[in-house]
Amino acid sequence: MIFAFLLPFIAVFIGAGIAFYFKPRTPKGMKLILAFSGSFLLSILILEMLPQVYETGTKTTGFWVLGGILFQILLEFLSKGVEHGHTHHHMIKFPWLILISLCIHAFLEGMPLGLQPALLWGVSVHKIPIGLVIGALLFQSNATTLLKVVALCLFALMSPLGSYVNSFTDIQFTHSVVEPFVVGILFHISTTILFESTEGHNFNLQKFLTILLGVGIAAIF
Repeated sequence: MIFAFLLPFIAVFIGAGIAFYFKPRTPKGMKLILAFSGSFLLSILILEMLPQVYETGTKTTGFWVLGGILFQILLEFLSKGVEHGHTHHHMIKFPWLILISLCIHAFLEGMPLGLQPALLWGVSVHKIPIGLVIGALLFQSNATTLLKVVALCLFALMSPLGSYVNSFTDIQFTHSVVEPFVVGILFHISTTILFESTEGHNFNLQKFLTILLGVGIAAIF
């Protein structure tokens, strides 16, 4: 259970640290980081989570998966796609709406992590590029340093908070509602990352090998 609190939290600061090192530029390997995290997370969902949610769920499981996909689409109207790597250069004002959307997303995806070790690793890897993007947005905003640090810490705490809150929830409710809903959210994000990782639908050997690496590690995880 302690890893459900620590790993996502640490991953956000790893990403933010990368953003701080490269500021104000986006690192050249950003698309490869996204491709790896997207393929790793999607493989975890397909190989581990989808079979499990349908095995332990109810007749409404599919509706909750679809609900998660639709809910994430709504969130992205606020976040502008930060969850799958959109960096939004030259944004000077403090990104309140983006931060609120990301916090809601992080809280929800954190809820089942205490019960799902494989998903915990998938989400934690996914947190690194998100931490990088939100870190870059905060660093280039005109807010005070204190507000930037508080905002980053708040975002990093949301997934552990989701895990903590869910520890008081009935386990059957988690299996039948929370897990399929989160699977829908993450399924939308991971597939979007992979679709967007290939510019102009041109074949890129580096990205393809990175995706294969993500899939391979998830398969033997």
